[in-house]
Formats: sequence, C-alpha cells, structure tokens
Amino acid sequence: MMKTREDQDAAYISIMNSLFKYEDNNVEYYADSDVDKRILTHPDTNGDIKEKVDKTYTGLRNPYREAYMIMKGELLDLKGMSDALTGRESVVKRQSATESKKRSDQ
Repeated sequence: MMKTREDQDAAYISIMNSLFKYEDNNVEYYADSDVDKRILTHPDTNGDIKEKVDKTYTGLRNPYREAYMIMKGELLDLKGMSDALTGRESVVKRQSATESKKRSDQ
C-alpha cells in the first residue's frame, strides 16, 4: 500500500506537469502564442499555480509509511523485551546451576 500511495502521489504531479505542457503547446498553436489566453501558466500569476502545486505535492504525507514505521518500532520494542527476558532467564539458570554446584562441592 505504501508503494501504491507513493505512485499515486507521483502521478498527481505528473498530471499537473502534463496539463501545464498541454496548455503551453495548445495556446502556442491555436492562439498564435498569445500569452493572455493562458490560464494555468499565465505570466501575471508569476507561476503561482505551479508553486502551489509543487507546495501541495511536497506537503503530501504517506499515512501508510507512517503506520508502517510505528508498527515496525513497536515490533522491535517487543523483540527487544523478549530478548531481554530470554537473556535474564538464561542468567538465572546459570546462576542457579553455579550455586547448586557450589553447594555440592562443599
């Protein structure tokens, strides 16, 4: 799902860039390069629409990636806790064996 969402976000920016190119090509061909006929790339907007599209795209977050990172962190915490308990159990067994050996030697 993470990859699909990233592909979707990339497709949005690709569509917008295609629209900008489409408008440039068609206005140049059908309106004899009259820039006043442009809507998305009109010079008076000073690239405002394009900047807003870029800002929106950079502001997009992938919620699946965030959920994945949270779950991965939790699983690592659980694995660490399990390893700590296993290690403690091993130390207690060794200590018990050493104490019993010490008693039997005495």
